[in-house]
Amino acid sequence: MSYTPTFEELYTKDISKHVEKLKKTYEDKKTGQQKSFELSYLSWAYGWREMKRIDPNATETIHEFPLVTNNGVFESVKVPYLMTPQGYFVKDTVTINGRSETEILPVLDSGNKPIKNPSSFQINTSLKRCFVKALAKHGIGLYLYVGEDLPEDISKPINQADLEQLEELEYLFEEIAQLKNISAKTVKNQLLAKKEYAGKFEDISMLMYEELRALSIKQIEKLNKEKAEKEAEEKAK
Repeated sequence: MSYTPTFEELYTKDISKHVEKLKKTYEDKKTGQQKSFELSYLSWAYGWREMKRIDPNATETIHEFPLVTNNGVFESVKVPYLMTPQGYFVKDTVTINGRSETEILPVLDSGNKPIKNPSSFQINTSLKRCFVKALAKHGIGLYLYVGEDLPEDISKPINQADLEQLEELEYLFEEIAQLKNISAKTVKNQLLAKKEYAGKFEDISMLMYEELRALSIKQIEKLNKEKAEKEAEEKAK
């Protein structure tokens, strides 16, 4: 009789060597700086291999739906996606050791926005992602999705500076640092000390943000003026 691993054993299974990193870059609208972040994901091919190692009889079911066109609904023709007023969806079920887990996934673009008219390639990509997420419900690679369900509108209290405002200050600190030929961290510490703030930078209030911003801009203007005067003096010699 073959051994059936528990959910906990599958959840703790080390798949780190198969996890790939996808680097995304974007432009900060306030500062114009190029920034980046990484997404971790399990390739469907490695997921399939691990699934078959656990249970050679494991199966994947891609759910099909009636074809919907401008001419109506064709019940006799099945397609691997569901067309709705909210967008396109795919549905996948993975069965391992007799237990089935199903996942539904919207067809999204690289910015996680619904695609109005997805191509066959985009639908296929979503099906592969859906398979991996259904696999995660069995425990394999589940940790990759921790935090995915956090609300998109999570924000700090209204009287506290938000992420964009903190990034703006960091950009101003960097500009001062270049003009003074010191580190941005030193600039930050000096300005915070000047305002007698001893808390965490990421917890500053809106009032503190406005004061630091005004102080930084004033200092940049002063340093640029001094730099211009110095250059003018050197030219005059």
